[in-house]
Amino acid sequence: MAHLNDFMKRLDMTALQDYIEAHGRVVSYTKGQAIVAEGQLCRLMGVVKSGYFKFTSLTSGGDEVVTGFSFEGDVVCDYVRTFMQLKPSLSTIKAGCDCELKQVSLAEAREYVLSRCPGFIGNASSVLLAEAYQRYLNMYIKSPAERYAELIKRCDGVVDILTLAETASFLGISRRHLQRIRKAYK
Repeated sequence: MAHLNDFMKRLDMTALQDYIEAHGRVVSYTKGQAIVAEGQLCRLMGVVKSGYFKFTSLTSGGDEVVTGFSFEGDVVCDYVRTFMQLKPSLSTIKAGCDCELKQVSLAEAREYVLSRCPGFIGNASSVLLAEAYQRYLNMYIKSPAERYAELIKRCDGVVDILTLAETASFLGISRRHLQRIRKAYK
């Protein structure tokens, strides 16, 4: 499956992936089990070996919304708040299904990467800002049907993995609206 997150392609993640492969251990997560909860410092990161993880946040009304995903082969952690800023996460990162993650200590991986790639945080900040800005603009300039088409084009097979509710939440639409859009694509 292609990367949903452009920064995975635009950043040189080699040092980070090498560290995880050399020092990580495979850990199983059950559906709903969190790597980090919103408001906590993320202490772990890893490469998704099977399954997927979803990033969620709570609305002011207490409803959970899906803000992102990490699929097989992706490095998963709270990049912006914890990896780059050493602050508590604004999202919960949890298993979307039963999955496996080759994981390491985020602090140790961060130290390793920064010792070998001193410009990593500056480069990552720039790339992540560009991606966040594009997603922000897409919410205003693209219809839900266009965003859905982009999602399935970018991540072939994603509709077979994610639930209808997760996909709708990520797109910022109701499940009913997503069902209408999906009918048009069949």
